[in-house]
Amino acid sequence: MEQSGFIVGIDLGTSKIVGVLGRKNEQGVISILASESIPSDSSVKYGTIYSIDDAGGKIKGLINLLENKTGKKIGKVYVSVAGKSLRAIEHKETKLLDGATPITFAVLDNMEQQAKLNKPDFFANYSVLAPEYYLDGQYEEDPIDKVASVIEGHYRLVIGRPNIKTNLIKSITEKAQIEITGFIVGPVAAGALVLEEQDRQAGCALVDFGAGTTTLSIYKGGLLRYMAVIPFGGRTITKDIKELGFVFDSAESYKIRYGKLGKEKAKPTSDTADIDLRELNKVIQLRQDEIILNIINQIKESGFGDQLDAGIIIIGGASQMTGLEEYLSEKAQLPVKRGVPKRVYINNAAELLQNPVYTQALSLLLFANENCEKKELPKPEPVYVAPTPPAPEPKEEEEDEEEEPKPKKGKKDKNKGQTSLFKFFEKVQNFGGTVFNDEE
Repeated sequence: MEQSGFIVGIDLGTSKIVGVLGRKNEQGVISILASESIPSDSSVKYGTIYSIDDAGGKIKGLINLLENKTGKKIGKVYVSVAGKSLRAIEHKETKLLDGATPITFAVLDNMEQQAKLNKPDFFANYSVLAPEYYLDGQYEEDPIDKVASVIEGHYRLVIGRPNIKTNLIKSITEKAQIEITGFIVGPVAAGALVLEEQDRQAGCALVDFGAGTTTLSIYKGGLLRYMAVIPFGGRTITKDIKELGFVFDSAESYKIRYGKLGKEKAKPTSDTADIDLRELNKVIQLRQDEIILNIINQIKESGFGDQLDAGIIIIGGASQMTGLEEYLSEKAQLPVKRGVPKRVYINNAAELLQNPVYTQALSLLLFANENCEKKELPKPEPVYVAPTPPAPEPKEEEEDEEEEPKPKKGKKDKNKGQTSLFKFFEKVQNFGGTVFNDEE
């Protein structure tokens, strides 16, 4: 990518719409140049755009904020694909070979393209993840230059409702007038940014605690094996607290400031005189228990429950609740730690790396490789066209009046020259004015 260009990622969450703008060097290391976030205000629900007009206006506003920070125009963006309908399914591609010709990259690429064409009924295929290969029924980590009669590729497809992509296009491309240069599955991108390779190999569960949904992704042997989205999140807890008689904003504030899981509860202070902390945390724990129970059940359903040697890694804005790590570890009987973006990929913006709200937006930049800067086409220079000389004025008919004295030979009539010259420039000005108006 040229040094003057940049890449942009937009993450549309249920609570906030987040945008980051950065530049990637030849080694793939990203420098963040600008970042912004604005409230979603119900334009996004369960990670999917709910109000196209509202979301389009907010995205346009977010783009303007990023442009004002950098002084550059944004023409394209990469966007996250999320939502409660997302899940990973298994898919197999088989290709017959002659048993003598070595397998090439072209063979593997052809199989991947075929996998991308697979679309289950009523769903869209949003991503084809790295496969495992089998040659004549035997697992082969690297099939290049090997020979076989049959090669099988065992893929994981991330699928979801088609309206996820449709609503993104309507909001961003049509309403905000910004081109989408790539759709990236948010949970997969986040896993690439925060998970260590040894954790993916040993087996781990990545849990993204979002505002509208909680997403579980299970890795083993370096590959994504399972994905499920639970339709509850931090906003669900806030709505429960609201039922205690608070407005939504106050419920959200109390949850963040005083919410606590586990045996040790928040201690009352002078600021909490009007709040029953015991009742507040009881409501929080009841809903969090439901979310955690769903996580545990999905881990068991995946078939990898006893293979997660690296335990559970948590990310997301709703993962910041006090006591969540210990409480989840106790309930799941697995070690739990917080996931933080790896500095090997992003060399600045330490405050963003520590803020879970920005994790998914930052992760989109790992997969961005196309310059997102808007190219302003140079205005064509006006073409000079020689003006048509003014037509000679017709001779006036002689009248029975005293003739004006004729100028002497060798001398020009000054007034007549000025009149002709004025008319000439008047025509040139009018002609030129029309040309520049059209260009502008």
